[in-house]
Amino acid sequence: MKYSQSTAYLFVILFLSINNAFAQKKDPFDLTLTKEAILITSGAAAGVTALSILLNMDQLNIDEINSLNPLDVNEFDRSAIGPVQDDHLGDAMLFSSYLMPLSFLANDDARNNFGNLAIMYGEVLLINASLNGIIKGITKRVRPLAYDKQSPLDEKATVNARLSFYSGHASISAANSFFTASVLNEYLDDNTAKTLIWSAAFLYPAVVGYSRINSRQHFPTDVMVGYASGAVIGVLVPSLHLNKKLDQYGADLQLGANYFVFSMNF
Repeated sequence: MKYSQSTAYLFVILFLSINNAFAQKKDPFDLTLTKEAILITSGAAAGVTALSILLNMDQLNIDEINSLNPLDVNEFDRSAIGPVQDDHLGDAMLFSSYLMPLSFLANDDARNNFGNLAIMYGEVLLINASLNGIIKGITKRVRPLAYDKQSPLDEKATVNARLSFYSGHASISAANSFFTASVLNEYLDDNTAKTLIWSAAFLYPAVVGYSRINSRQHFPTDVMVGYASGAVIGVLVPSLHLNKKLDQYGADLQLGANYFVFSMNF
């Protein structure tokens, strides 16, 4: 009996040691030179393309402004047309969203892996900005404010007035929100905390999008596409880096009054 108890204790100590070793080595994200080179190179190439397109765009001229007719806008988007307003809320929330990844520092495991997380975040920003710039430059959709007779001419006769589709504010805030939630989802075990984080991730860019529509900077469809695009990029980049090896090993221990079962898989 004493021999059995001693053996059981040995297995308990072994189990705890192995679990501790796994915990120390556990890293939900795996970065490789090849993968990062592809993502960064592709993002940079797209960024150069976007910059080239945007720099060669002409501003909206007087004849084009005078020819704009609100009835040419689809009925769903037409409600966004009106006098331009300052968007202090949208701007403040946009810039604040860049600070979201700093929340990783509050978690020990995430803090230890902060360098890799920073690289992933840089990829999110690069890909999101490059794609948004290319689409804006290709579509040249006129902002709602340009259709309004009361909005000042200096707001209309600009290159910026052509960059309505799709919303950069919505896509950036969504990318930041969903990236942060996706990363924390892998480090946290508390389901309540995960629910709160994901709820905030969904709500934050929605408020930004509403503010952009209310300020007459974007049509609803601009915001909807921006939200979706940013959310996909924010989730996709961490997903591409998930460490699949973590599912290939583990340890389990079951103890009873007269038995114990110890199992491992690699």
